[in-house]
Amino acid sequence: MPSTDEVLTLSEAASYLKINEQTARRLAREGQIPAFKVGGSWRFKKSVLDRWAEGQSTARQPRLVLAVDDEQAVLDYVRDVLASEGFRVLTANCGPDAIDLVRRECPDLVLLDLKMPGMDGPATLGHIRQVRASVPVVVLTAFPDSKLMKRALEHGPITLLAKPLSPHLLVDAVRKAVGSPS
Repeated sequence: MPSTDEVLTLSEAASYLKINEQTARRLAREGQIPAFKVGGSWRFKKSVLDRWAEGQSTARQPRLVLAVDDEQAVLDYVRDVLASEGFRVLTANCGPDAIDLVRRECPDLVLLDLKMPGMDGPATLGHIRQVRASVPVVVLTAFPDSKLMKRALEHGPITLLAKPLSPHLLVDAVRKAVGSPS
């Protein structure tokens, strides 16, 4: 266990706070978590993180997940499963609506279907990365070996979750990406 005056790396701070490294990086970059840079890398003073976390525990809203799928039944299912676990969930049934929500709401995670009419998942992901480069993305697909998946991977790291979605695997994937609901 680190001492209270210890300076933590990004990885150590994420582990200490029980959040994903991408989330810790985004929070630091957006000034939402106390951090400083040393040689271009984020650093965190443990004692300052402790004070910050204490203040967050009462004021912190539940993690916000954006689910994007052209099938309303999938969106309803994802919303019901994640809301029952304490997450806030927004839904979009097309790429343009998802991009608008990412701009306005700053979700902690995006769950993204690959195969959608109009703007497909990879195109939507490209726009999302332009708006919020570090937001974690979990791709929901029944076609993991498709050309769409290869295109999605061109936009950086993503997690894959195969359809049909089991509630246990869905909740596990979300918790691995962003931690607990609040």
